[in-house]
Amino acid sequence: MNVWIILVNIGVGSVIGGVTNELAIRMLFRPLKPWYIGNWRVPFTPGLIPSRRDDIAIQMGKLVEEHLLTTEGIRRALTQTGLENTLAGWMTSIAHDWMSDERTLRQVLVKALPESFNEEGGWSDRIRTPVQLYWQAFVDQALYQNEQKSLRELLPENAPKRLEDTLSTVSQLLLTRFREYLHSPEGHQTLQNMVRGMLGGGGGMFGGLVGMFLGDDKILGKLLPHLDEILQRPELAGRIQQFLQVEADKLLDKNVGEVVAWLGREQVDEWANALFARLEEGSIKIVDKPMSSLTAPFQESVTNELIPRVARWMVDSLQQNVERIFKRLAVRDIVTRQVEGFPIERIEEMVVGISGKEFRMITVLGFILGGIIGLVQGLLANWLN
Repeated sequence: MNVWIILVNIGVGSVIGGVTNELAIRMLFRPLKPWYIGNWRVPFTPGLIPSRRDDIAIQMGKLVEEHLLTTEGIRRALTQTGLENTLAGWMTSIAHDWMSDERTLRQVLVKALPESFNEEGGWSDRIRTPVQLYWQAFVDQALYQNEQKSLRELLPENAPKRLEDTLSTVSQLLLTRFREYLHSPEGHQTLQNMVRGMLGGGGGMFGGLVGMFLGDDKILGKLLPHLDEILQRPELAGRIQQFLQVEADKLLDKNVGEVVAWLGREQVDEWANALFARLEEGSIKIVDKPMSSLTAPFQESVTNELIPRVARWMVDSLQQNVERIFKRLAVRDIVTRQVEGFPIERIEEMVVGISGKEFRMITVLGFILGGIIGLVQGLLANWLN
């Protein structure tokens, strides 16, 4: 038996097996680009992964969309990961910071929008002019849209009953105020003048005789109780209420266009401008108050009611629209584009970093198998000889 031939076969087989495995591993990633000899492309260039990058990108996009990042998986994650509590806690923290802020709303606006106010402290023209134009357009549109509608149609359902109650109160109030006036010094003077006028204009023989026997105080003493009794009668209050109701019904049956024409468009515009001015004045007072003062009345409702509802609504909306969101996002296309643009060197680094030990074992196994094959081959060669 020739030992040297066997050892040479073992060595050659081992080198061939190890180098072949190492070359196969390298050819997964290398070369990155095809090699050419003239117009002839060298076989197996580029490497397997660079040459099949597009197919790999498509398959990875499909894998992620159909098996990893699925709509059902996202729905389960939204339900099980406590996202609602996380959102509620986050929004509560932000709301608490805002609602406990001692800065005025003016200070906040000046920091966010430096040109919000003019030198006098009012709203700058940059803000006031667009808002005023919007207000005027809103008034014009409201008048135009409701021009043919009666005032009664624009009132809420419970308005007629409230109007009836109001007119009843007004009629009683008118009579009460009238009685108070009659018992006042001014009312006494008015009644005295009226009596004197009825008895001859304050002069003449008949007036003089009545004044001689009765006197103004006696006449008023007789007249006031009688008037007081009349003014306290329910029938009179009912008649006044009925009269006011009839006039109110006439007004409510008019459409908006008729009312505007009756009042005059100039008057309506003047009222609209006056209302805008009052709203502007009120807004200036509001911006000079601290944020904590403005939010104090509803801090508890925001924390305990509004924020949990908003968090619940956000999670529910996400769960209901997961499929639609995924279609809009096109997860498969996103993954495909990302893989297509990912550097091959980085992919190689990641794979080798994860499986480097296994790759080395494959190379070692190639050496071992090659050596075994060389040994078997040497033994067969010696036996046949």
